[in-house]
Formats: sequence, structure tokens, C-alpha cells
Amino acid sequence: MINLGIIGCGSVMQGPYMELVNKLIFKNIINLKSISDKNIKLERILKKKFKFQFFYNDYKKILNDKQIDVVLILTSMKEHATIAKKALLNNKHVLVEKPMSTNMEDLKKLFSLAKKSKKLFVAAPFVILSPTFQAIHQEINKKTIGKISLARARYGWSGPNWGEWYYKTGGGPLFDLGVYNITTLTGLLGPVKNIIAKSSISKPFREINGKKIKVLTDDNFQILLEFKNKCIAVVTTGFTMQQYSSPAVELYGSDGTIQMLGDDWEPKGYEVWNNKRSSWELFKTPYANWPWASGFTHLIDCIINKKKPMICLDHAYHVNEIMIKIYESSKKNKSISIDSSFKPLKFIKKIKIKKSHLDHDRNHDDI
Repeated sequence: MINLGIIGCGSVMQGPYMELVNKLIFKNIINLKSISDKNIKLERILKKKFKFQFFYNDYKKILNDKQIDVVLILTSMKEHATIAKKALLNNKHVLVEKPMSTNMEDLKKLFSLAKKSKKLFVAAPFVILSPTFQAIHQEINKKTIGKISLARARYGWSGPNWGEWYYKTGGGPLFDLGVYNITTLTGLLGPVKNIIAKSSISKPFREINGKKIKVLTDDNFQILLEFKNKCIAVVTTGFTMQQYSSPAVELYGSDGTIQMLGDDWEPKGYEVWNNKRSSWELFKTPYANWPWASGFTHLIDCIINKKKPMICLDHAYHVNEIMIKIYESSKKNKSISIDSSFKPLKFIKKIKIKKSHLDHDRNHDDI
């Protein structure tokens, strides 16, 4: 049985991650040995919800436990790189929530260490594991819509009213939300050559946990990505979007259009416009409950079956570099080159998503 340790017991841990953890505990695949959080009051609350052996307010006790095989790092963003490096050095398999790092120095060190490690290392987000993503990836490889020249992605909301760190250095909607879009677009279109971005603080003050705080990191972004294949894409993200009903991702090719429905972290299927057919085809995913935390079960499967994760470290590093340099671009008001790259993603299993009976002709205005 695999012994698990979880570092960080906030809302991220108590949601989809624990649902997946509990399923694997029930199947006698893993044992949740230890959890840790700075807030010691959580121990009493979590004991009523989950089964675990030890609670610590010092995460180092988990890392120093030789019986722990896998560590989930679900803390505030600024702590990710430091804890992840220590976990690898303590010979643990690691899953770290996004981002791996909020600065290039720590990102490079963590990347180098993970590359050399004999342990598996996966970094969120896990959108490429989505059956809808993989189906769209197949459509692109089949040249269903021809050469893609233009793309758009968006994800945002009004912002959390908990967790001050979201609004301080090392937080923000780019690392929290925009990362999904950038991972999706690069996963589908390949590496980015350069970026230019505009960002701002839309609300100088926010009320968090009943207390008024000053916002220190930008909460509003428009980002332009130029890919190495010459495609141009825009990403819109922020804690400034009250609601929307447009597709998460739009890909515009020489022979048609593909649209991902829903959000890319929770896709509902996709639509394809083909110029020859002159109509939209709707493909609804049969995997409606695909969990955005599925990287965890994927990691456990890879450990058990001694497989290489589909979550590519080079890809994760590339996305993280882009995010860090988006801040640089906005601050300097200039285009910034991206140094890293990664090989095209490959998926062995073919994804089959049935065409909906709602296959239809309609105008673009009906979207």
C-alpha cells in the first residue's frame, strides 16, 4: 500500500483531491498517513471528515518520514517551490499544485532537481488528461480544421473572499486561473515564442474573511501569445469577470473552427465547424464528471504500474516561464521572449466522443 502525505489542508485539499484520495483509500490502494497545515484548528474539523493517522503543523515531519511515499503539495503558491524541492530531496514522489514557482530562480532549481530525480514529479494543472482536451488534440492532428492561425481562451471570476495570499505577491488570477488556459493552448498548439501582456489592479482593496485588505498583485489580464508555429492567441483572465457563456477555447483554422465548451478545467464537450459541411457538429463528452484533480490518480497509477506520467515536466516548466514573464511584460510594457520549449504531446489511447443528436446548422450568433 502507498503511504500518502498531504501538505496544505485548505479548500483545494478538502474538495476534489480528497474525493479521489478517499476512493483510493476505499480500494486499499493508498493509506493517508499524515496531513499538515499551519492552522492547527483544522485538525479537529478534518477528523470529522477524513481518516488519517497524524496531523502536523510542521510539514517537515511529513518529509522526514521515510514511510511516506507520495506527497501532495496544496499550500499557498509562494511555498510550492521550496516544499517541492525538499520533498524530492527526501526521496518522495511529488504532486505540486500550480504554479511550481512564482519566480524564475526557484523554477529553474526545482526543474533541474525534478529532472535528475528518480521519483515521479507532476505539476498541476492537469487539463491535458481531460478526454475532451485529448479529443480536440486528435482533431488538430487529423487536420480537421486545417492550419490554425488564431486562438482564444478565457477563464475568470469575481475572485475569492478568503485567502489573503490570492491578492498578495505570489498569488493572483494569472497563477490561479490563467494557467489553465496557457496549459491548454500550448498543449494543443505547441511552444510559445514570445508574449506581450497588459495587466492592472482593478480593485485596490478587497474584503477577505471580513477584513479589508490592500491588493498587491494584478487581478486583471489580457495576454497575447505568439507561438513558434506562427499562430497568435489571446488569453483573458482575472478576478474581474462576473459571468460569461462563451466557449472556453476557440481555435480558428484554414478549413474551420473548433470550440471547447464549458471551462477547460471542466469541459462539457466541443463543437466543430467545417467549411465544406457548412454547419456545426456538437460532440458531448460522456465524461461529464472528469475531475480537475485527476493528476493525483494518474500519478498513483504511474507509480503502481511503473509508467511515465503523461504530465510532461518540460511542458509544465514552459507554462510556468510564460506566466512569470507575463508579469515582466506588463511591467516593462514590451514583448518578452520565451526561452524554454517542449516536444509535442502524445497520447497512446484514442479518445472516442460520440457526435450529439443535436448536430445542427446555425449561425454564429446563436452561440
